[in-house]
Amino acid sequence: MYTSQLVPATFSGLRDFFDSFTDSEKAANCSITPRASVSEKDGAYTLEVEIPGVKKENVEVNVEGNALTIKATRKNGETDVTYERSFRLSEEVDSENIGASVEDGVLRLSFTKKKSAETRKLTIQ
Repeated sequence: MYTSQLVPATFSGLRDFFDSFTDSEKAANCSITPRASVSEKDGAYTLEVEIPGVKKENVEVNVEGNALTIKATRKNGETDVTYERSFRLSEEVDSENIGASVEDGVLRLSFTKKKSAETRKLTIQ
């Protein structure tokens, strides 16, 4: 169900909506980059990130400017396993109204687009 690519080829219209950071940016991290997928339904977007075995209290999601960063940690024996992934958000994303939930090892983030300004007709005097 999940692909290693954030935006599958079939979602060509979404390519500009989310843009995963480059491999060189991710290589600086010493953690696991979780798999993620994005979908669109009824004008809303859902980003699903696999974080198996992580409790919701161990998940941190931050938005700074147009950067969305996810960090999740779980115990694996005596060591911690950390999942980290960052995404760039389009200017169209309403970053004030992002929903988040964790269920069955999947973090689901829901996004809506900002309402575009209405077109006004000006009266010429």
